[in-house]
Amino acid sequence: MSIRLLRFLLVLVLIIQGCRSAADLSSVKPNSKWSTAQVIRAHNQTKPEFTYVAARGQVVYKTDKQEQKINISLRMKRGDTIWMKATVFGITLAKALITKEQVSYYEMINKTYYKGPVSQLSKWIGVTVTLEQLQNILLGQSVLAMERRVPKELSIDTYVLGPVETEIDWNLFNAIRPDNFRLKSAQVASKGIVPTEVSLNYGNYMEVAEQYFPEQLNLSVTAPRTKTDIKLTFRKFDLLDRLNFGFAVPQGFKQITP
Repeated sequence: MSIRLLRFLLVLVLIIQGCRSAADLSSVKPNSKWSTAQVIRAHNQTKPEFTYVAARGQVVYKTDKQEQKINISLRMKRGDTIWMKATVFGITLAKALITKEQVSYYEMINKTYYKGPVSQLSKWIGVTVTLEQLQNILLGQSVLAMERRVPKELSIDTYVLGPVETEIDWNLFNAIRPDNFRLKSAQVASKGIVPTEVSLNYGNYMEVAEQYFPEQLNLSVTAPRTKTDIKLTFRKFDLLDRLNFGFAVPQGFKQITP
């Protein structure tokens, strides 16, 4: 596994009881009478509420030079911790741990590891991002809080809100479904020194304990001279009372710097 691939997987530690796909409500159309404030309120009220969640799924990572398919196990404590293990044919390739303060990972092929401030994630993807914002991406929640003055338009099948005002170097648009008020897509553009565009497209949602979690997430990151596409498909979610986030770098591994 390349370091570049591992870094993108870390950024996407997108986490999403047996579960079932949500009913197909594609016939539901946006209501022109709904105000921006009503749409935002409904979106916030349908955000999944939990303490711990565990998930299993698959990541397909593609660039101009390579394509790789990897199985992932994800664990998350809401607003606090993200843990991930990447495997191929049952063999562990890498593990990662992200907290509010630190990002850590190690990979087995080259026997290397990294530990550093969580702000390093922002440097890897080109846009400012926090642990809570990463969790929002994986839950189908707006990356940034929206206020009622956000402009609203109606498309054929979504409420389009944006641009969302921000004090950081982002330009954000959200497309919200009218059936369950979760995100259908989001567009994020960095206005920093290195222009970066991030496109998020969500597929179906699955219902777990009367809450909606993304079943698929397609993410595209475009920067000068590079483009990376990542497809996440989740098979199972468990809402739990407790989880173990054990993480220890094996002996003999070499520390690296970005």
